[in-house]
Amino acid sequence: MRALQGTRPGVTNLRPYVLLTTEGTYPYSVGGVSLWCDFIVKGLPDIQWRILPVVAGGLRRALAFELPAHAVLAGKIDLWSEQAPDWRWSTRRVAGAHTGLPGVLVRELMSWHGDVGALTESLVWCRLRPSRVRRVFRSVQGWKSFLGGLHEVLGERADGAGAAPPLDVIDAARLYQTLYWVARAAAVPTPRSDVLHVTAAGWAVIPALVDQALHGTPLLVTEHGVYVREAYLAAARSEGSPQARFVSTRLARSFAHAAYAAADVVAPVVDANARWEEGLDVDPAKIRVIYNGVRVSGQPSPPPGTRTVVSVGRIDPLKDVHTMLRVMAEVLRLVPDAHFRHYGPVTEGQDAYGDSCLVLHEQLGLADRFRFMGTTSDPDGAVREADVVLMTSISEALPLSILEAMAQARPVVATGVGGVSDVVRGCGFIAPPGDVHQLAVGVATLLRDPPLADQLGKRGHARVARLFNQHDCLDSYRELLTDLAA
Repeated sequence: MRALQGTRPGVTNLRPYVLLTTEGTYPYSVGGVSLWCDFIVKGLPDIQWRILPVVAGGLRRALAFELPAHAVLAGKIDLWSEQAPDWRWSTRRVAGAHTGLPGVLVRELMSWHGDVGALTESLVWCRLRPSRVRRVFRSVQGWKSFLGGLHEVLGERADGAGAAPPLDVIDAARLYQTLYWVARAAAVPTPRSDVLHVTAAGWAVIPALVDQALHGTPLLVTEHGVYVREAYLAAARSEGSPQARFVSTRLARSFAHAAYAAADVVAPVVDANARWEEGLDVDPAKIRVIYNGVRVSGQPSPPPGTRTVVSVGRIDPLKDVHTMLRVMAEVLRLVPDAHFRHYGPVTEGQDAYGDSCLVLHEQLGLADRFRFMGTTSDPDGAVREADVVLMTSISEALPLSILEAMAQARPVVATGVGGVSDVVRGCGFIAPPGDVHQLAVGVATLLRDPPLADQLGKRGHARVARLFNQHDCLDSYRELLTDLAA
C-alpha cells in the first residue's frame, strides 16, 4: 500500500492521495462543515484530494463548491436512492451468499455491545461481492437471519442501556431497509488512497472501515460536532416514535464506536469534543485537537452602527432558530430600531422545521425586522453588515461563524455549547442554550453601548489572530496527513 503514495500510472511525485468522505455536506451543500472542507482542500494543494460524499439519493445535485485542480470527485454514495425497490421475496438459496448478513448487521449495529470486527468483516463481504447484497436481502433466509438477530437485540439487558422498545412488523421492515443501505454503502467501490479522512463518525465511516480492512490504509476521523451526541439531541427533540429514536441513536452509537476503534487519529476541532470522545472510550493517545482557523484581516472594517444583528448558519433544529426568533422579539422591546438578518439555507430534510420558523416569525410579528436572507456566498461580507453576531445553537464544536465574526472584530452573543464558551469568554456574552432572556439582554446591551461592543470586538480579533488563524490550522493538517501517509 505504501507504494501507492503519490503515484499514478506514468506519474511520479510526492503528493499523498487522501480520500475525504463526507456525509450530507461538501461539496453539494453549504454549511459550516462544508466551508471547513473547502478551506482544507483548497488550502492544501500539496495533497491529492479525492472527494467521496455520502448523500440521500434520488436527487440530481449541483456542486455548491468548485473543486480545485488537485481535487476530484470520486463518485458518491447514494442512500435511499430507489423510489420503489423491488422487495419480492425469493425462496431460492443464493449461491455463495452470506445469508446471515442481515442478522450480523442487526446484532452488531443495534446491540449495546456490538463487535466492530464482526461488523467490519460483513462490510468487507459486501464490497467483495456487491452483486449479491440485494439478493441476500431479498431472500427468505436473509429475513430469517435478521429476525433472529433482532430477537437477540430486543431481549438484551445491558448496564447503562434502557430496554429496547417493542418493534412491530412495520418497524422491523424499516430497520431491515436501513441495514440494506448500510450494506449497499459498503459495497460501493472506492479509489485507493494513502489516507482515509472522514468528516463525521457516522455513515461516512462505512467505506473507510472496508478500505482500512482491505488495504491497511490509515484512518483519520475529524469531528466538528460529536456525532453520537447530536444524534441523541435530535432524538430527544424529535416527534418520531420510540422505535424510530431507538434505531437512530443505536445506529449513531455503533457507527461512532466503530469509527473510534478503527481510527489511527481522532482530530476534534475543540477540547470540549475531546472530552466527549474520551468519555466514549476513545484512547486518549489517538486524540489530536486541531482548532479551526479563519483568515484574519490586519485592520477590520468598523461596524455599520445601524443596530444590525446577524446570524450565519443552517436553518436546522440544532441551530435552534426558534430561540433566535424569540430573542429578536425581546430585543425589539428593548431596542425598537434594531434589525436582524439570518444567512443560511434550510438543511436538507428539515423543510418542516423551516416552515415552523416562518410560522413563528409571523406569530411574533417580526415582519421585516427579522429577515431570512438565504444562502450567502460571502459569509465575511454578511458578518461585516453586523454590529452584533448572534448564535443560539444547542450543539456546536468550534463554529466557523463565531470565529469569522471575531476575525471581523464583531462582538458575539452565543450559547455556551461545545467550545464556544472558551473561545468567546471575554469577547462577548455567553448564555445557556434556550435562555431567551439572557441572550436578548446580551444583544441589547451591545447595541446600546457601542464603546463596549468595540472593546469586545477588538479583543476577539486579537484572540483569533493569536489562536485560530488559518495558517496554523493548515500546517497542523498538512503535518498530520503527511505523517499518516508516510
